[in-house]
Amino acid sequence: MTRRTSHVHGELKTKMRALTASFFGFRTSRSTVAIKQNRDLAESLKDGSCFAFKDWETKRGIYKTELIQSAINNMWFANRSDEGVIHGRYFNPLPVELLALILTAVS
Repeated sequence: MTRRTSHVHGELKTKMRALTASFFGFRTSRSTVAIKQNRDLAESLKDGSCFAFKDWETKRGIYKTELIQSAINNMWFANRSDEGVIHGRYFNPLPVELLALILTAVS
């Protein structure tokens, strides 16, 4: 896994765009109003790393957001040939570095 770090980071960022958009309700419109709302939402989520909380509005449940679990499932456990299934021992417990990678991809 460590040999493919840049590839993994790029793939994770791509997958996180769709997950983050649906999870937080970003709009896909190209209107200036939608763009401003998306920008404001992104700034509010990045402020204090709110995106890392289960309840990002009250900042409760740090690192317990379903977004992290969805990222893990989509990136490493989507099918039986994925790394998480084949090399499960490296994901139990979840390495702190992997959590950091996910949070970096979101931000």
